[in-house]
Amino acid sequence: MIESLNLTPPVIIKPNWGFSVIFTEADILDWTLTAIDDDALVVESYGWARCREAVEEKKYGTVTREALQKADKWFLRYSGIDRVLEKHGVEYLNITEEVWAGRTVEQGTIQSIVEDSYSPLYEKKLASFVPERLYDLSDGTLLNLAKLKFMGGDIVVSLTLKNLFGMIPGPDRKDFHGDMNRAMNPSIVDMNKIYRSLFRTRGVVEGVLTVSKGMTLEPHVFMNEGVLWTCEDTLELDAVVTRHVGLNPTEVGHLRLAALNFGEWDEEPIAQAAEHTLSQFC
Repeated sequence: MIESLNLTPPVIIKPNWGFSVIFTEADILDWTLTAIDDDALVVESYGWARCREAVEEKKYGTVTREALQKADKWFLRYSGIDRVLEKHGVEYLNITEEVWAGRTVEQGTIQSIVEDSYSPLYEKKLASFVPERLYDLSDGTLLNLAKLKFMGGDIVVSLTLKNLFGMIPGPDRKDFHGDMNRAMNPSIVDMNKIYRSLFRTRGVVEGVLTVSKGMTLEPHVFMNEGVLWTCEDTLELDAVVTRHVGLNPTEVGHLRLAALNFGEWDEEPIAQAAEHTLSQFC
């Protein structure tokens, strides 16, 4: 299914490593890199739930730079992802470290590129978070490798569009959540505007080994569900998956807002998904 996406190298892979209790596993990344078999780079930013404490003590980790660096090394080793990266000779680029080091593209440059294709960003500051390293690779493909997660509340479900919220340099993203998560939907859409403007984007939503339900450090985890979806258009992908798992995409705020910015999804595959909902998630 990865091969069917016709990825143009270099391929920038954005997994979902927000929590060390539920994440894109080493096997998933290994199979993805095997399918790509070309120049690739894995990117993620820091998160205060990607740490030993989240697994062993059910609490968030410390957010000093030194503690985050230590937690990141622990996570790569704990998950086995360090061995996968070494096996394929692929680098992992930490977005937060690039931003802290000032290795980013000028904000006005990114805003201008976005506005060539889309309406202006809701939150202009997000245009200041693009690493120079990624900008230099923008003739390639961004593979949005998302984990199927049921979030509840205002977010509802986390798929490919929500996965790019993780490109905001953590660990603290409270300004882009806003009070009662009011800023989150536009922030999600903004990040997708930015990376759709820079890259050919392709999407994967997977629940091959694990799927989660709940936003706490102790989510309910569905094991070995073996589900996987791919599509060249991430909005349509998210809409179809949302309907496939028994939810209505028109009731998911960031999907509705994305449709206003990127165009409406095709209703035919949505209707087909509604006829074949995955009962284990409904």
